[in-house]
Amino acid sequence: MLGNANPFLTGVNRLYTVILPLDAESNKESAVWEKLQTKIEQKLNEAGIKVVSAPVFDSGLRAYDIPELRVYIDMFKSAEHEQYVFRIQTSLARAVCLTEKESLLFKADVWRVAPAMQAASDETMPATVTDVVLEQTEEFIHAYLVANQQPPRPADTDNKHAVGRRAGTEQASPPARSPQARYKYVASKNSKVFHNPDCQWANKINPENLVGYNSRDEATRAGRRPCKTCNP
Repeated sequence: MLGNANPFLTGVNRLYTVILPLDAESNKESAVWEKLQTKIEQKLNEAGIKVVSAPVFDSGLRAYDIPELRVYIDMFKSAEHEQYVFRIQTSLARAVCLTEKESLLFKADVWRVAPAMQAASDETMPATVTDVVLEQTEEFIHAYLVANQQPPRPADTDNKHAVGRRAGTEQASPPARSPQARYKYVASKNSKVFHNPDCQWANKINPENLVGYNSRDEATRAGRRPCKTCNP
């Protein structure tokens, strides 16, 4: 449901994050997970999604009252090949109840991205895992904004007329052409996703990080994949 407005993502006004290593080898990398969790929360905050500490018991809230962004990391270290093999999947868990009895309330994953499986050396493992997790976090942010997007406000025609009367015959200057408009497709240097120039995510790219492409083939050859919001 990544391309559609997922009803389970609506009404999420706060959440907390948790990284769930699924084996003992992963638990040895606690410092890596702490840094990764900080980066996830920074990305969520930048997107306007409020992140709280977990669990939260103040104001009568229970742990399952607040949605939980879960990052499952299943990792195996191959001594023979001196590399890590890992599987990562990010999901959102919310409280669900299959009956009217609140005592049967529990948390379950109601949204998730497709799992990613990769291999990395000891040296590159932290950076590789971080890239995969942050990319999945971006997919969650995209889906969240699609589900919670607000309809555009109607134009204030009365105000437009008033401005015209005050301006007399003076014509307004045309809007400056955005950097994105120079290319058929755009991407950020810090992301593996490419967009249409008018995509809401393209408009958030810092001009100094902007990369442009003249065709889909050019973008995919550069290692980018199409945005799931604008489907370039």
